[in-house]
Amino acid sequence: VLVAEPNSVENAIRCGGLAPKKTVFIKNILSRLQRERGSLCLEYLRGLTVEEVKTELSHFKGIGPKTVSCVLMFNLQHNDFPVDTHVFEISKALGWVPKTADRNRTYVHLNHRIPDELKFDLNCLLYTHGKLCSNCKKNAAKPKAKAKAKVASPDDCPLLGFLV
Repeated sequence: VLVAEPNSVENAIRCGGLAPKKTVFIKNILSRLQRERGSLCLEYLRGLTVEEVKTELSHFKGIGPKTVSCVLMFNLQHNDFPVDTHVFEISKALGWVPKTADRNRTYVHLNHRIPDELKFDLNCLLYTHGKLCSNCKKNAAKPKAKAKAKVASPDDCPLLGFLV
């Protein structure tokens, strides 16, 4: 990927969205790893604390809090709770976070409140639900002003029956 033409990398990752932008970030990350560590490997992260991993990955342009959290949870098996669009929207709809919470506050809030032993499974379930539930998928794709226009019923989303 480091030596590949940008167009071929873009074509390979296009299905994930934002391919041109992500291609630049990926190639820059790989160049930096090669230059600074002499290797295209992130295994050195396993020897770092969670805070050190967050600091280290945050130095790479294009890696934000969600990506850092995903690396911590999925690759390094740390108890972390990534907040993507689906998790964010569902958490707000269920009243799990303050109405004014943005993604960063939601991340901090949920990581503090969700027990470590539930983080992985709950995150995967919420993500999958958000991808498959026609109501949640529709609301996540809409701009905020339009998303509030229609109040969904529990028939539209089984999770809405759990609202307090």
